[in-house]
Amino acid sequence: MTIRTMKKNLLLLLFYFITGCLFAQKTLLVEKLGGSGRYYYHSGDIMKLRVSKLDTILIGRLWAIHDSVISISELRPFDVRIKDIGSVYKQYAYAKKFGKYAAIGSVTFFAIITFNHLINHQQVFSPDVFIVSGAFLGASLISLSLSEKRCRTDRGWKIKVLDIDVN
Repeated sequence: MTIRTMKKNLLLLLFYFITGCLFAQKTLLVEKLGGSGRYYYHSGDIMKLRVSKLDTILIGRLWAIHDSVISISELRPFDVRIKDIGSVYKQYAYAKKFGKYAAIGSVTFFAIITFNHLINHQQVFSPDVFIVSGAFLGASLISLSLSEKRCRTDRGWKIKVLDIDVN
């Protein structure tokens, strides 16, 4: 072996150990026992959960993940034991975004059609106003109600802390 290849191998080995130490992280896993549902949370993710002992809902960023305690923070970190978590709410961003846009569209169409009827000296509240804006409002309410899934720990969902290490 030449000195040049030994330097390359040593540098590669050093790089491997340095990146292994840098990329070690803990992951919070919420999974359905006997099913295929798995949701992963890392530090910095937005999370909504219900604490069973306090019977409160916490919404905030996942600040830190330890072996048996996680920290949720909005302004200051609040420590929660994993055994005290009653349920975790999985948020679906696209359904929530569609629901918000459909609600805005409902109000917009209601205003436009009503304004058009006022300009043309027609009856202000006609069936077409309620059909179009009501359809958008119904779609937004359905989408907003389906934008969140409740994963209850007493109904087959389990919360684990995974320590992912490259080494």
